[in-house]
Amino acid sequence: MLDDRLIGMTFINTSEFNTGTIEQYGVYYHYVIDGPAQVGDTLEIVGATPLGLIVRRHESRLTY
Repeated sequence: MLDDRLIGMTFINTSEFNTGTIEQYGVYYHYVIDGPAQVGDTLEIVGATPLGLIVRRHESRLTY
């Protein structure tokens, strides 16, 4: 899927709702937050569906 290139990208949550819209590469995407998140949290895109992006609060983790 074309939008799979967005998986792993992060952005700052500016909405107090669990849905919103972001602009990446000149295209506007709807997103739904999976789990708890507050305004100002860093969100990570974890999935892409025909209806929009699925995002979660970004957690710092080590990669080896």
